[in-house]
Amino acid sequence: MAADGKDRVALLLSVEDYASYGKSAIDSDIIKKMGSALEAQGFSVDLVTNANNATVRATLRDFAHKSEDARVALVVLAGHGVGSGGRSYLLPSNAEIRRDSDLLSRGVAIASVAQIAGRAKHGGVFFFMTAPDISSTLQSISARPAMAASPSDNVFVVFSTSDKVPVSRVGGVSRQAAADFADAASETPLMMSTLVGSASAGDIGKIVGKVVDLDLSKAPEPEPAPTVAAPVPSKVEVDARREAERRAREAEERAKAAEARARDAEARARLEEQRAEEARSFAAAPPVETAPTPPPEPAKTSEPAAEPDNVEALQLVEALLGRSKKKDLQRKLRDLGFYKGPIDAIFGDLTRQSIKDFQSDSGAAVTGYLTPVQIQALIEG
Repeated sequence: MAADGKDRVALLLSVEDYASYGKSAIDSDIIKKMGSALEAQGFSVDLVTNANNATVRATLRDFAHKSEDARVALVVLAGHGVGSGGRSYLLPSNAEIRRDSDLLSRGVAIASVAQIAGRAKHGGVFFFMTAPDISSTLQSISARPAMAASPSDNVFVVFSTSDKVPVSRVGGVSRQAAADFADAASETPLMMSTLVGSASAGDIGKIVGKVVDLDLSKAPEPEPAPTVAAPVPSKVEVDARREAERRAREAEERAKAAEARARDAEARARLEEQRAEEARSFAAAPPVETAPTPPPEPAKTSEPAAEPDNVEALQLVEALLGRSKKKDLQRKLRDLGFYKGPIDAIFGDLTRQSIKDFQSDSGAAVTGYLTPVQIQALIEG
């Protein structure tokens, strides 16, 4: 894939089939969908799949030159990854790791990829990381992302997984995050925060570095042409304009006050009518005999909740929802009057607070994370 623009460049590099390990859960079709979406947004896109060690390194060298003249450079990596010694690595298709020192020559350090993206004015690295079936004897190598040193100020790194995700679920979480990223990349306007939120699977993934929110769906606006200064109005014109504005404000304030008084009068009338109706109903009703108060029943111990209230477990449930269901939940919370933010599938502070308000209103435990039953009730309700 290629495009003429060099203002925004992207490299998509994925590995699905491995010579020494099982397949990655992220297939090349998802990566191709990402590339098509970014290309439609005006990015110059390079796409490489199932690359071996030599091809990966040559591709990164070429992309380093493209990044130098770009405003935005994005690198999307997908495939098996490991962490060791405070650094994370992507494994090429022909990698075979027998000791941690093999990673230096047979793995691709994510920190080095971040340096390449950082040659642009703004850079970002997205690693959709799956777990290889490496021998358990290699205790110094983990299937978790690790990045002890932060990248430079103009670049960030997003991992689709973190220590919160069990190793057995890493593939599923990362595949869903990649699919969400591909969907998000086709949205207009395309914001950097939307891609980051999709790739990090909400609160499940790991973000290293500072994310600067940018509109990625268009090139920067051209410098405006110098405008001819407007003639300076005379003092008489200024005073007349100010007097007209003052009179307009006063008229608007009088209209608002009259409207407020009318609303108050209408509310008081409704209240008086309601009280009169209650009095008439009470007078017409026969006297009610009071039954003897039964003795209090012994307190019952509440049964344990049937659903998990562990926040990390609920975070994992949320990460596997997908963007369409997340948007459906935001719409339902908005329809119920709890949510007032954008329908963007990003469960940030606004969405989290609306969930808490919904849980409080329904008498459930207030965690900010929906249980499976609450999700089903909202979607089907």
